[in-house]
Amino acid sequence: MSLATLSPQKTYRRIIQLELNEISREVVDALVAKGKLPNFAKINREWGFLKTTSETDYKYLEPWIQWCTAHTGKTFDEHKIFHLSDVHALEHTQIWEALSRAGMESGIIGSMNAIRRDTKGGIFFPDPWAMKNETYPESLRPLWDLIASRVQGHATSKLTLGDMWKGAKICMGMGLPLGLYFRIAGQLVGQKMNPKNKWKLAAVFDVFLTEIFKSVLRTTKYPYYTLFLNAIAHYQHHYWRSFDGTKFDPSIKYPDIEDSHDPMTYGYEMYDNILGEVFAAVGNDPDTLIVIASGLSQVPYTDKEAQGGMNYYRLNSHRAFADMLGLQTFEVFPLMSRDWQIKYDNEADRLRLREVLGGLKIQGEQLFQLDEHEQGFIFVETHYTKGAKPEARITDRDGKELGNFYDHFTNTAIKSGHHTGIGNLWLSDRSLVPEQGAKIPLTFLYDFSLEALGAAQMAH
Repeated sequence: MSLATLSPQKTYRRIIQLELNEISREVVDALVAKGKLPNFAKINREWGFLKTTSETDYKYLEPWIQWCTAHTGKTFDEHKIFHLSDVHALEHTQIWEALSRAGMESGIIGSMNAIRRDTKGGIFFPDPWAMKNETYPESLRPLWDLIASRVQGHATSKLTLGDMWKGAKICMGMGLPLGLYFRIAGQLVGQKMNPKNKWKLAAVFDVFLTEIFKSVLRTTKYPYYTLFLNAIAHYQHHYWRSFDGTKFDPSIKYPDIEDSHDPMTYGYEMYDNILGEVFAAVGNDPDTLIVIASGLSQVPYTDKEAQGGMNYYRLNSHRAFADMLGLQTFEVFPLMSRDWQIKYDNEADRLRLREVLGGLKIQGEQLFQLDEHEQGFIFVETHYTKGAKPEARITDRDGKELGNFYDHFTNTAIKSGHHTGIGNLWLSDRSLVPEQGAKIPLTFLYDFSLEALGAAQMAH
């Protein structure tokens, strides 16, 4: 299908882009067939649906790459943004920047690997992994700090009552429901009593972002909005075997959830409820175009079943680990899952970091994989993915033991979901899609949005 076929025939007053990261149409359809997900069932019947295409090389099938593609209309070869923390080096214009040049404001809530730069007005609430927090207006910064500190802390993070009160004062000013606080408090109490309920915290954060989004939608009249949610991507990567175990080794069990838990179904039902809330907030407005995009999607991952699955390990404290290695003077930046960055100021420090971090091993195998693509930073990924024994020790380049592996790392997941470059795109105006299920490049979203808002000429 050509892009010309999908050119909007009218100008919309606003676009609401719901970025439901990595949701899979096959899972949606399976749950709809079971009588679940009434709002997804409705959009399947009534909206236009397309498949989006992106990169073919698996190393580029990462959400922080693909959402940069969606927001700029550029492929990876053009924008060159490879890591979650790279966006400050972006040389291309993002959709909200282009709209700002056309005199249009935007409400951006949580969009991944995004940067505000010289965007005028509106609201910008970056993803919780952003290294350069550009929250706008400034009054939202403490709320972002609260969420970011919890998400970046990941499996070992603890949310205190003091943290909650700090964010609650801002939230009450935004008119967010009191019931949301009770839900968060209930989750915190529940997971403290039973750590195998901690997985639900990712969903709570998505609900939290949704309430911020609904408040922004209720109190502003911008032409363009985004809401980015990530819990389902997390659940698919980690818990697919609990949703459909037929493709997996039944002897491999998740240590962090109950056998009866099904996080994927839980997450999809939550997203379905969120869709209903957004639809109710928008009403029957023919001048509003709702876009639901997944960027990528996932399929079951079974390649490592024979070795006990592919295990993801995350540092409990990146700062404490660096200090233990004698790297007290270096800044560290936690990213998603098993990734982090460390900053250096000169060539001598760079070489020292490579020697120290590159020489670490566990059970005789390399612990970290190091990557350099930006001056001043080393990107660090936990390379070891086998099942570590309880007595496993970390050793340095000289074979000296530095401590028990599990004193520093937590097993956050046994991979069960795998990225695929085919994404899903629903458009609330079915007339825009002459051929249901046709494929269109993910880059399409950028120019299409500008055209749909009548800003294509003014934005360039």
